[in-house]
Amino acid sequence: MANLFVMAKVTAQPSYTPQASALLIELARQSEEESGCISYKILPSLDESNVFITLEVWESPEAEQQHWDTAHLKQILAMLTPRAVPYKSA
Repeated sequence: MANLFVMAKVTAQPSYTPQASALLIELARQSEEESGCISYKILPSLDESNVFITLEVWESPEAEQQHWDTAHLKQILAMLTPRAVPYKSA
């Protein structure tokens, strides 16, 4: 089966940018430890300092789906959501 590539964009409130960055870096670190995660990178936008892109590579759609059930993702999204807007795009 082919790998699954995922890009997600997170826009933080400007005053929350340092905290959002730290949370996203921690999310990437923990996600890369998951079974089925090949790569999980956080890239800050060059044009907008409060915008981040995640570049994820998963072994399969099932592995990426299991990612959504992890405690660390749920916890970090809960911490981000009041001050940042995460959304997924394929």
